[in-house]
Order: sequence, then structure tokens, then C-alpha cells
Amino acid sequence: MKPFTIQLKDSTTFNAKEFTSIGYKLSKENQDKAYEYFEKGAAYFKLKKDTVAYLEGMIGLSEIEKRNGKYNKSFDILWGVLPLAKKTNYKKPLIRIHRKLGTLYGVYGKDSLALFHLKKGLEIGKKNIDKNHLASSYLPIAEQYINLKEYDSALKYLDSCYLTMDSNKRLIYIDAYYGHIYTKKGNSHKANIYFNNLTPLFEKNKFAFLAMVYWFQADLHLLKKQPDSAIYYLEKSLMVIDTMKVHIEIKPTVLEHLANLHFEKNDKTKAFEYMNAAKTISDSLFHMQSKHNKELFEIKSKYQEDLSKKDEEIIAQNKVLELKDKASFRLKLILGILVGVVLIGLLIYRLRSQSKHMAYNKEKNKAILEVKNKELTANALQMIEKENAVNELLETIKENIPEKHKSLYTKYKQNNEKIWDDFHLQFTQTNNKFYKDLLELHPKLTPNDLKCCALIKLKFDSKEMSQILGISLHSVHMARSRVRKKLGLARKDSLSNYLSLI
Repeated sequence: MKPFTIQLKDSTTFNAKEFTSIGYKLSKENQDKAYEYFEKGAAYFKLKKDTVAYLEGMIGLSEIEKRNGKYNKSFDILWGVLPLAKKTNYKKPLIRIHRKLGTLYGVYGKDSLALFHLKKGLEIGKKNIDKNHLASSYLPIAEQYINLKEYDSALKYLDSCYLTMDSNKRLIYIDAYYGHIYTKKGNSHKANIYFNNLTPLFEKNKFAFLAMVYWFQADLHLLKKQPDSAIYYLEKSLMVIDTMKVHIEIKPTVLEHLANLHFEKNDKTKAFEYMNAAKTISDSLFHMQSKHNKELFEIKSKYQEDLSKKDEEIIAQNKVLELKDKASFRLKLILGILVGVVLIGLLIYRLRSQSKHMAYNKEKNKAILEVKNKELTANALQMIEKENAVNELLETIKENIPEKHKSLYTKYKQNNEKIWDDFHLQFTQTNNKFYKDLLELHPKLTPNDLKCCALIKLKFDSKEMSQILGISLHSVHMARSRVRKKLGLARKDSLSNYLSLI
């Protein structure tokens, strides 16, 4: 296989979409280069303020530390980025951090904390990612239950891995654990079914989990009383652990199994070598099993949990302050609205009062105008009666004293014109807006037309208009027709009603 290489000199070569996959691909060939890749990538994306890619880089660093048996460092990295992951809207890094914390707590024997973080990751995953990707959250919970030897609970979570998938694709990691569980339960037949054609798939892709698969196969052969086959698979598991630097946590167990098997074969030299190697690994890489380091881990864990709680308290306090600010803003807004409503109410009340006052004044003025117009009409009718009486008297004088008729008629005519001029002036003063409004609507009206309109408005009939204007009845009809035409009225329209509205 051609070695995988990548340039690390120029940080601009990092691509957020391919960052994680390239890092883990590199880790299959060279753990040190993978660590350098994740370290530089995390620094690059932090500078670029790409939070998600930065978190992926730090998770990658934590994984490399874990593979090298540096569990404390792996733990510190994860706890260091957990608060930032909680603040990020994209939840996949947070899910992975909880899963990896759960795995680390499991290594240290903190089973309740391990399950808490693993199930927390699953809970967040159900709310934020597609169900087809939930298998990676169910599987580590199943692993933890296997470590606790609660195999039925483990099987339920393995079943969930398949139930969440829409396709019929084989989940080789899940099948490996099915086979492992049935081996532990003593059912070699079912274990064989799940292990069937499984190992070649891991060997072909050079997956790090191959070390676990070989270990599981060794257990199965031990169950079937095939020690030579068990030794074969244990040695292959040990080779993958050493060459790929993965799953170092199982190395002491693999070495102990090899020591026991060789002891049973009476090969005490090899048994001693493997047992000594197991002790060396336990004391160096797996030193977290010592009481001192477990206590140190517990102290660090408690410290990190306290920090996390304080961060959560600060967030809660900030939320309380935000709620108070919102409540204060809402109170101010409500007060502002109330003040606005009161002001608007006062304005509406004032406008309504003004409107009522104006309507009252309008009605009052209208009533006064009607009274004055009635007085004008009454005066005009009296004038008509007087004129009729004077005309009868002049006719009598004309018949009996003809020489007096001419002088009296001339005098009467001059006096009559003055009376009607006074009437017209009084009408204009009483209906001061009538002529103005009428001329604005119909500017072509003459003074005689206006005089005719005034008499029509006062409800005089044609005969009365004839007497007032001193013209014949036919001339009145002609004058009315001329006015209708200038006003643009149709034959069906009432001239009197139209003028009454002005």
C-alpha cells in the first residue's frame, strides 16, 4: 500500500470539509504526523474563527492522545473545548465530545459517569442529527454495557443501531460486537454467524478496529477449545496495536491471554515474556490503574465538573439578567403603550368634542339662516302684496285722474327698485357663502342669474319671481331654463333641491 502523505508547511492547505477525514486517514500511517496535522489545523481554524472545524481538530488531538495511552491529556483536551461546543449551534462536535468523555470515564472505571456522557451524546443526537447517523451514538453505550457484563442491555442498543438505519447495509462494527456478546454468552453458533466474512472487510480497509476484531475472534476460538487459533488471532491483534498504535487499552489483556495460553502449552519462556510485557505496559502506558492516578483523575474530573457547573451557573445568571432586562423593557413598553393610549384617548375625546361643537355650531347657524331666510321670504311676500295693492291703486288713478298717473308711477318705480336692492343686499349678508360657493362651481353665472338662484333657494315660485324681478312669467321660465343649462342639470334633476344644498 502506498504511504499516505500530506504537506503541513502551509496552513492555507487546510480544508474544513475534508479536515477530519484526512486527519484520521493520516493516523493509520503515522500517529505523530496525524497529531501535528490536527494541532496545526486546529490553530488555523481558530484563527479563521471556524469554530466547528477548530473543535474537530481538538477532538482529533484528543483521539491521538487516547490511542497513545495518554488518557489524562485526552481528557483535558475534551473538557477544555466542551464549553465552546455547548455554545455552538452545530451539535455534532458536542455529541462526539460527550461520547469520548464517556469512553474515557469507562477506562477509569467511572461507569455511571461513562453512561451519563454517552447517553447525553445520544440525547443531543436525537434532537439534532438524522436518525441514520445515530448508530455511532448507540454503539459506545452498548460497549459500556459489555464492559459491565450487562449483555442483554448491550444487545438492545446494538439492535437500535440497525433500527435507525433505512438501508439494509451491513454494519460491520455492530456485527463484531454482536459476535463478541454471543461469545461471552457462550453461544458460539450465533457468534460464528456474525463473524462470518467480517474480518476480511476490516483487513481490506485497514480499520483500526481490526485489533478488536482479532481479539474477539481469539475469544471465540477459546470458547471452541481451539487454543492455537486463539494464539494466532491474539498475535495478529497485538501486531495491529503495535503497528497502527490503536486500542492500546486492550494490549495488557491480549498479552496476558498469550502468556496464559503459552503456559498451558508448557512454553514457560514465552509465557514469562508475554506476562512481563503485560506488566510493563500496565505500569507504563496503563498506569492510570494505580490508586494514585485514579485519585488524581478524580480530582481533575471533579475540578472540571465544578468549572462546568460554574459556567452553567453563569449562563443561567445571564439568562436571568436577560429575562429581567426583557421584563423591564416589556414594562417600559407597556407603560409607553398605556401613556400612548391615554394621549390618543384624550386626542380622540378632544377631536370628538370639537366635532360635536362644530356640528352644534353648524346646526345652530343653519337654524339661524333658516329663520333669517324665512324672514326674508315673509318680507318679500309682504312687498309683493303691497306692490299688488299699489298697482291696483295706480290703475284706478290712471282711469280717473290720468294727469297724476305718470308722475306717481315714476315715483313708485324708483322707490320699488330701492326696496328690491335692499332685499338683495339683506339676502347677500344672510347667505354670504351662497354666491361665493355657487360661482366657484359655476363661474359663468351672471348677476341676474345669481338673483334668480337666490329667489329659487328661498322657494319662490315663478309667478312670485316675476313680480319680484319685474319681468314677465315667460321671461322667468326662460331665466330658470338658462340657469339649469349653466348648472349642467338634466331635465329630471330638481333645480330647487340642487340650490338648497349649496
